[in-house]
Amino acid sequence: MSSTNDFGENISLAVKVLRETYKNLNMLFNEMDIIGKKKGFISLHPKFLRWKSDSYEDGWLLSNFIKVYQMEGDSAGNKHVPDLKDGDVYVVEVDLDGEEGYPEITLSRFHFDLSKWERMPAISDHWLFHNPYRLENHFNIEEANGIWRSKTKQKSINRYWGLKRAIGKSIPLTSVCDSASIKTKIFESLLELPES
Repeated sequence: MSSTNDFGENISLAVKVLRETYKNLNMLFNEMDIIGKKKGFISLHPKFLRWKSDSYEDGWLLSNFIKVYQMEGDSAGNKHVPDLKDGDVYVVEVDLDGEEGYPEITLSRFHFDLSKWERMPAISDHWLFHNPYRLENHFNIEEANGIWRSKTKQKSINRYWGLKRAIGKSIPLTSVCDSASIKTKIFESLLELPES
């Protein structure tokens, strides 16, 4: 009976830890929007983007979250999406699993042909920003010196809303622990990413 109780307690403890993690992520995302706005970043969606599925067990648990930003500036001139700004799209992806089995944040600069956008990304458009460093059938992906570069293959440009290329780097999630680190390790790092 003791081992049954231990297993049950382990499940309950895991759920409790996950709930606390979600609570902390919510505080992080709220603080990111506040600090980002002060640095000139506009959130393209008030919530995070995520993948969820009832058909696959991996989709039952939220472990990957994406926030999408642009810099304040002139309109991109897109008649379908008048709120789009001219310039790159900046992406902050929080992955609780991480590539090395350790939670990480991937900071990216996405270069789109914004005339191809027909609407703002919805919560379920997570794939649009998640796939470029992962799907080699749609992207030419390279990594050198901790910088990831992904160039969209011609056949996939329309599918990926006119995405031409993405460039990014990853940092440990635990390195972002307060307002100062959000400012420097997220938003200043986004601006320091190379153009190509």
